[in-house]
Amino acid sequence: MEKEKFTSRFGAIMATASGAVGLGNIWKFPYMLGQNGGGAFLLVYIVCVICFGLPLMITEFVMGKSSGQSVRGAYQTLAGNNRWNFVPILTCLTVMFITGFYLVITGWCVKYFWISIVDGAWLQSMGGNIVCSLVAALISMGVLWMGVNKGIERLSKIFMPILLVLLVVLIVCVLLLDGAGKGLSFLFAFDASKITSRTVLNALGQCFYSLSIGMGALITFGSYIPKKQNVASTAAEIVGIDTLVAIMAGCAIFPAVFAFGISPEQGPQLVFSVLPAIFGQMPGGQIVSVLFYFLLCIAAITSAVSLLEVLVASLMDLTEKRPRPISRHKGLIYAGAACLLISVLCTLSLSADNKWLILGGKTLFDWVDIITSNFLLPIIALGTVVFFGWFVDKKVMHEEMAPYYGKQKWTMNVYYFLIRWCFPGLILLIALNSIGLL
Repeated sequence: MEKEKFTSRFGAIMATASGAVGLGNIWKFPYMLGQNGGGAFLLVYIVCVICFGLPLMITEFVMGKSSGQSVRGAYQTLAGNNRWNFVPILTCLTVMFITGFYLVITGWCVKYFWISIVDGAWLQSMGGNIVCSLVAALISMGVLWMGVNKGIERLSKIFMPILLVLLVVLIVCVLLLDGAGKGLSFLFAFDASKITSRTVLNALGQCFYSLSIGMGALITFGSYIPKKQNVASTAAEIVGIDTLVAIMAGCAIFPAVFAFGISPEQGPQLVFSVLPAIFGQMPGGQIVSVLFYFLLCIAAITSAVSLLEVLVASLMDLTEKRPRPISRHKGLIYAGAACLLISVLCTLSLSADNKWLILGGKTLFDWVDIITSNFLLPIIALGTVVFFGWFVDKKVMHEEMAPYYGKQKWTMNVYYFLIRWCFPGLILLIALNSIGLL
């Protein structure tokens, strides 16, 4: 069966951007910015996205587009052997656990959206959280059930513009609050004294989370990009949209935070604990709350769709030459069931009653986050840059870039200098910083 491709350049950009734009932009970026100096962190982050995130995104896109395969097939095709199969296997296992973890948080988005509309006290229970995660999983699986064009691409063309419009509406609402200007000053005022090595490393780490680097989604979506489409310009536009959404999220959150005298250094609870209290005190707060958590649901579900697609596409590619290959629908059921099981176990671990899911004082939910974010994703990213920089024939990148940048050979020299000599060291520093060794 011929692999589906995105039907247009716009569809490819919207689909990949909607996969990248998620809780990393609207949940994690604001609290990371709040804890790392506001405008100073924003500037460092933008530089890191351009110099680090963009080349890595181009690399993964080229791997997918040139091979025409998902993660597992891309490595095998480009390597010409099975020696690098450990990277795609590790990628799929990591994505399965990340998706399970992610569905818990997506379930929280669904829960707060429902509570913002009607009284949903029962949703605060363990059973309520599991039901919300199940709803999030079923919606994501429903999109993938329809395929790449009718599901992923069509959803993205609708949801990404809605997400941007909702952000604009929210920004207008919060800027009408007294004292909102202090929030914008915190977001955009630059203070060089707040830039430290930790700020830079945190910004580099945020690139991973926000741009979906190392998760296989960019390779998978790259295999759906039409052959005539320029991946460099496509990646640049996606990075631009992703960064714009992160900044807009900050513009929607920090003015409200400062207007009510709340510290911007609230951490992960900023969106799920602090903002509900703020919305309760705002004029028209319920409307703002509904809009914000609907926005959060859109961002979370589109990212969950891209993560699940990595697993589904890998199962399909793995068995495509077998007498009975796995279909999209069957692969989706297998992948969805595995991720949902992990999600339920992570949710149950958050209850003190389930001590069998708590190890070393940390819940299964915490361990999945720690192991995947601090260890597995850096290992996968390191494997990717070493593999593509040293073991893949340079003509793969040259053939992709020559039609567009043939007269600017210096760009290839800069790219290979970065991916061979700079990025491996940076990825190691990010990993050491994330586990507290720097």
